[in-house]
Amino acid sequence: MKTVLITGAVRNTGLAIARRFASEGWQVAITSRDSESEQARKTVFDLEKEYGIKARGYSMSYNSISDIRNTFQKVKEDFGGLDTFVANSAALGIGVDLLGTEEADFDSIVDVNLKGTFFCCQSAAELMKENGGSIVTIGSVQGTGAVAGRTVYGITKAAISQLVRSMAFELGEYGIRANNIVAGAIHSDRWDSLSPEELAARRSRYPAGRESTEEEISNAVWFLGTDLSKTITGTDLTVDSGISVCLLPYKKKEN
Repeated sequence: MKTVLITGAVRNTGLAIARRFASEGWQVAITSRDSESEQARKTVFDLEKEYGIKARGYSMSYNSISDIRNTFQKVKEDFGGLDTFVANSAALGIGVDLLGTEEADFDSIVDVNLKGTFFCCQSAAELMKENGGSIVTIGSVQGTGAVAGRTVYGITKAAISQLVRSMAFELGEYGIRANNIVAGAIHSDRWDSLSPEELAARRSRYPAGRESTEEEISNAVWFLGTDLSKTITGTDLTVDSGISVCLLPYKKKEN
């Protein structure tokens, strides 16, 4: 039976990814900042009950290398190995622009999004070296273009794309693939407070007419994380409702 580990998977996109793999009979390991929280316990319980699979939750600070290494060792002990790793956790860095960034702001975002992702991928590769596997990172269109107030976040997401290319090159001999989801807007609970007018304004920018659902992102991760994509490695798969093809703000034609 195959095993997937997803970071930050007790809610939103991470949970949708966990459910996608569980629905296919995979064993699922998830991390959160606090695995003893009621939400984390409930997530693991619900996955096992609904899908009849083995699931485990782990407390892991994404900016702690010792935490990361200990967690992957526990996954090995609990599941015997790892087939797919999904680096989903991220510090959003909202409002951290170039001129207003303090050292503490910079470090807190880079430590999670880049350093944490790097060492998680390293630990995943160590578990996969004997039997191969797939590493999928969750990137962002903000790593390919600039928006206000997300400078440091965008830097880290751009770096993850390069990390994926380097992993594909270095780990190919072990049968390990690495790919990156370049995600655009994803509907999550953060959207629930938006007014109908705000929602309409956001969606008017996207050629596809709306943001991605969490399930649509999880389908892309499923594709890259499984044998459906056996010869795909070192790539960016863009799932962004078409926003990255717009040289100017997208406007729909008037009817």
